[in-house]
Order: sequence, then C-alpha cells, then structure tokens
Amino acid sequence: MRRKKFVAGTLGACALVVGVAPAAVSQTGQQLPDTARQPAGSAARDGDSASTTLKDVNGKEVGSAWFTADRRSHKVWVEVYLTSQFAPGFHGMHVHEKGNCTVGDPKNPFTAAGAHLMPMDHHTGLPIGQLPPVLVQSNNRGYTKFVLDTFTLDQLFGPDGTALIVHSKSDNFANIPADRYSVRGKPDAPVPDEKTLATGDAGTRFACGVITRDKN
Repeated sequence: MRRKKFVAGTLGACALVVGVAPAAVSQTGQQLPDTARQPAGSAARDGDSASTTLKDVNGKEVGSAWFTADRRSHKVWVEVYLTSQFAPGFHGMHVHEKGNCTVGDPKNPFTAAGAHLMPMDHHTGLPIGQLPPVLVQSNNRGYTKFVLDTFTLDQLFGPDGTALIVHSKSDNFANIPADRYSVRGKPDAPVPDEKTLATGDAGTRFACGVITRDKN
C-alpha cells in the first residue's frame, strides 16, 4: 500500500511540473464535455470569473467561453467550447478592445469590437489579447482549455469592456508563410501586408461575445 501511495504522489508531482509554462498551457483534442459548461474546477481557481456566449452574424449561439482567475499563481484560466457552425480545423481567437458585438456589415462583421486588446506583451511580442487557436473537429465542435499570464481578469473590464472573437480561419500569429512571400534580400520581394501583421490572416470575424464579469 505504501508503494502505491508513493507512485501516485510521484505522478501527481510530474503532472504539476508538466502543467507549468511561461505564457500558456493548452489542452485540445480531448473528449468534448457533455455540457456547454466545463468548469475550470480547482481549489486554486477560486478567484473572480467572467464568461461570454459567442454568437454568429445571424445571432445564433455557437459557443461559450469562461475566464477564471487563479489566486495562487495570479494567472487566468480560459476555456472555450464551440458548439456548431465552425468548419473543421484551427480557428484564430482573440480578445478585442471593446465590448461591442454589433454585427454591422455581414461581409465584414463585428468591427465594432475594435482591434486586439493591447498593450503588447513584452515576453511574446504580441498583443495581450492574442490567444491560442481552437481546433474544431470533424463534428464541427471544438474545445480548448489553457492558462495564461499575459493579462489579468481586471484588464478585461476597462471603460469600453472587451469581447472575444473567433475567426473563420487559422492564425499564423503574424509569421510570414514561406509560400506567400519571396526570399529575403530580393529588392522586388513583397513585404508583409497590413492584414498579415494585424490579424495573422485569420480571415473574417466569425463569432463574437461580450465578456461579462460573473456574480460570485
């Protein structure tokens, strides 16, 4: 019995070590939860929380997201659950600077949410609103959970609020695809365009949700 306890304790310690990362740790590709809510669930994650319901341009609910402060590590746990309508593959995801999900032009929707939440994170070189992408499976559903230290929960609630945007395509994080641009050093080589630098070529804003603080 004592040996079994030692093994279990060792495995638990390993799990804690593996779960640590400077900016974000992500769990994707796992079995999807049976319900739309899959709480972050841990004694340490008992701080303030926030959430949002994602809707597409037609006002249909297509997902949910939760943000939970971790009082011990001063980090934020994020969970995103996409329920339908999304094409299989990776989809870019960002926190935007305004809590406004007015559709506007259906061909270029949700511009009222503004740009990515700033400032730039000095560790990653990206806006603090930049999030890991979410992988949608063949059943058009996706689920991801990660922890980050690039912003606090309070930074989501400035004067204009914030919104979560999920894009129609994957995000290249402003990296320059080799098959899109010529080799460096050529005077006639095209330069990264504004869209690549600003959105990572993540395509249109497919779904939007205003982030609201939960009543604890």
